[in-house]
Amino acid sequence: MLALALIIISLLLIQDILLTALLESNFRHYISEVPQAFPTVSILIPARNESINLPACLASLSKLSYPKEKTFFIFGDDQSSDNTSDLITTWIQNIPNAKLISITPQPAFGLKVNGKANALAQLAAEAVGDYYLFTDADCQVPQGWIEEMLAGCSSGVGVVTGITTVSGNSFFSGMQKTDWWLTLGMVKVLADLGIAITSMGNNMLITRKAYEKVGGFASIPFSLTEDFEMAKQVRACGYKGVHQVSAKNLIQTAAIEGFINLLEQRKRWMAGAFGLPLYWKALLVLQVCFFPAVLYLIAINPVLGTAVWGIKIFIQGVFLYRFSDFAGERVKWETLLIFEIYYLFTSWSTIVYYFWPSKTNWKGRLYP
Repeated sequence: MLALALIIISLLLIQDILLTALLESNFRHYISEVPQAFPTVSILIPARNESINLPACLASLSKLSYPKEKTFFIFGDDQSSDNTSDLITTWIQNIPNAKLISITPQPAFGLKVNGKANALAQLAAEAVGDYYLFTDADCQVPQGWIEEMLAGCSSGVGVVTGITTVSGNSFFSGMQKTDWWLTLGMVKVLADLGIAITSMGNNMLITRKAYEKVGGFASIPFSLTEDFEMAKQVRACGYKGVHQVSAKNLIQTAAIEGFINLLEQRKRWMAGAFGLPLYWKALLVLQVCFFPAVLYLIAINPVLGTAVWGIKIFIQGVFLYRFSDFAGERVKWETLLIFEIYYLFTSWSTIVYYFWPSKTNWKGRLYP
């Protein structure tokens, strides 16, 4: 038992050292210039009961620096029961090239898509231009978002993933933010090695050619993580995926309110994680298994176990600090120790919740 614990701890420390070293030595920022004749882009935003978050989202969209005549906004009201539709309708009256469509069930899609994928499929059917940008109604985009995402579109690239952080000043939102930095940092390191594994639907660009070759969201296999599945299908069609990280495309997303709601989100993400390659699963498993291993070591040798855990927190802290710095923010050192306890609790709670015999609740819809 002790030997197994030491192996797990050693592998995790080696993993964290490698991730930190590769982040520092191999970080790639794509700086392809946007052509003088700016390409037309469509921004696709599904919204379901987002009246609380929409004002901030719409305000940020109004400040985008990309030429207005080249920017098309396409919103989808996904059967909201609040005044989501009214807020969008008021906003688009003063914005050229903007429209709102009502998302309706599509029996032809059957069980091949979830609710959000259905909405995205209908939005994309209305899109114009050669580039589709995706974000959510609970997000705020920076002024140079479009230009920075386009900068990643070199030859052969089909999908560009941006960087997202969690907004809010509460303890809970701060822990979620640090969690996002950790996960997205690992995604960035692998992407810069040429191993793009996923994308994020709240900060994603897909070229029209790649989208059409895949067949759109209506053609992808059913998945609770439609963004991951879309990125997977784009790569399967021969296109590359890149991860663009900078302050210019750092999107702020609303924090999840309440621990149960967080577990619902993580349960949905875990469903997608089972489709990840083996090496990525190994990274995640090591992160989770470190905790019982180090707690066992502390029980046997408190001084050694505590020292090892401290080393892990320090290395992970350097990784988080440097990655957030690349994205234009800096994680607070004082949160790192607290985050370790939070991460222990949420990671194992998520595992229990995932295997609990209940359906996944997302935006009021239940999925097996």
